[in-house]
Amino acid sequence: MFAKKNLVAAAALLALAGAAHADVKLYGMLDLGVGSFEDVHAKGDAARTTQVSSGKMMTSYIGLAGSEDLGGGLKAEFALESFLAPDTGANVPNNANQFWGRGSNIALSGGFGKVALGQYDNPLFTSGYTYNPFGSSMAFSPTMRHLNYIGQVNGITGAGAGFDTGWINSVTYESPVMSGFSAVVQYAAKETKATNTKDSYAASGTYANGPLAATLTYVKAGYTNATGTVASGVPSYNSDAKLTNLGASYDFGVVKAFGQYTYIKKSGDASSGTFSSVDMKDKIVQLGVSVPVTDKAAVMASFGQLKHTVAGVDGSTKDEQFSLGYDYTLSKRTDVYGVFSNARRTGLISGQTYAVGIKHNF
Repeated sequence: MFAKKNLVAAAALLALAGAAHADVKLYGMLDLGVGSFEDVHAKGDAARTTQVSSGKMMTSYIGLAGSEDLGGGLKAEFALESFLAPDTGANVPNNANQFWGRGSNIALSGGFGKVALGQYDNPLFTSGYTYNPFGSSMAFSPTMRHLNYIGQVNGITGAGAGFDTGWINSVTYESPVMSGFSAVVQYAAKETKATNTKDSYAASGTYANGPLAATLTYVKAGYTNATGTVASGVPSYNSDAKLTNLGASYDFGVVKAFGQYTYIKKSGDASSGTFSSVDMKDKIVQLGVSVPVTDKAAVMASFGQLKHTVAGVDGSTKDEQFSLGYDYTLSKRTDVYGVFSNARRTGLISGQTYAVGIKHNF
């Protein structure tokens, strides 16, 4: 019996030693809120609902990541991350309809920077959440609403980026930071010979030093409808588009100011599930501030506008959002928030949302 206990203890120690050597960690974030939600709607429609919802301030997720020191400053890294909805316990897949919908990649890093293979954040998404006070909030950030990653501007066919926040089947290079400058280059293979399909490319350059930060991003996205990458009839890369984005912020101490401008030109789109060749243009602007009122609390405000035009159609459709929020830090891992948001659109009745929530990192 004693020998068996020793064997079990030895095995446990060996497992712990192996885990420590592999440097594998479990981590994630849970965001849950409750509120009264209302989007833009036609006159007479019952649009308001009371919800206990996940991921309004930031999409909840769970992840596994690890690294191995290969010597000489070289490291091998991996990450597997899955979006989830703790209000129901459901997995939230990406457009490719996969479990590891937030990230799934392996990488080598060192003095040269980092090279990652697999599903990895697109630099447009990184710029989008960096230069607005509501970060990656799909509900309250005007930038995220108008880039339309998960159909927040439903009813404006073809509006927004036309791809996921993270690119599947991609190769990504991140440069080291040199005197405040850094760069990202990304390529995503279409992996098919189907009609109209194209590879996708992205590149960004960033300067961040002291109170000033700015990023310029260019994306050339190709329509991809390869086998195994379609959820609900919508492909992972659903447009033939060119995008240019400029984001900047400046921290004055008493207030941090944010600004963004995005220009999107599409020559084809499959937002409704069927690819169609049609010229469209989007102009997206966002201005915001974050004001620290104490060492633990901040007030956030942001306004953004999407102007969507379609070739051969007179006029344009405007979608606007204003959000005002308050965030209070309870600890290094937990904060609570309250948000009011107003959305309005050409030809529709505006909608107002009121919500409070809690966000916890682990």
